[in-house]
Amino acid sequence: MGQMAFQRDNRGLAALEFALIAPFLAILIMGIAEMSLRFRATDEFHRYLQQAGDYLARAEELTSGDIDAIHDAAGEMMKPVHVSGRLHMDVSSIGFTPNGSPELLWRRHRGDEPPDFEISEAAGLGDPGESVIRVGARFTYQSPISGLLGVNTMRLDEAVWFRPRVTRVIAIDGAIADAGADWDNDGQSLEAGT
Repeated sequence: MGQMAFQRDNRGLAALEFALIAPFLAILIMGIAEMSLRFRATDEFHRYLQQAGDYLARAEELTSGDIDAIHDAAGEMMKPVHVSGRLHMDVSSIGFTPNGSPELLWRRHRGDEPPDFEISEAAGLGDPGESVIRVGARFTYQSPISGLLGVNTMRLDEAVWFRPRVTRVIAIDGAIADAGADWDNDGQSLEAGT
């Protein structure tokens, strides 16, 4: 009679089932949390780039200090995402020569690794005598969960393009062009073109 009572006693069965399923549930919950943190970081990064580009495109003239300020503001603009030392930013002005070819007017970067770009990416974005502002950034993100588990970091590379709002060409540090381009103060390329 004691053996039959033991076979019918299933009080510990739920605890055993939970012990078997708990590790999988924990991994599932951590995976969902990790994905949500990564989506949040990506969203904050894209929002920061759009706001930085919009701000810079509204200026008539910029200084290197303005670029520093935008880069330094990333920590506040992307909260609660940790940014310090992980954001590398590049701000460039590209003008269009009389034949419509893009030409680098000036470029400033902040962070250790300036994001690369090809000037040909700007082809077709403006008419002769106009310019565009390109804000590119590279952001390396590691969530608290991935840091704890030793999972790889996520690297985001993105660029946004804006037309100046107030003037045809935005000067920086008092100059329309300092990257070898020959432009006058009215924002016109002095290159002989067709």
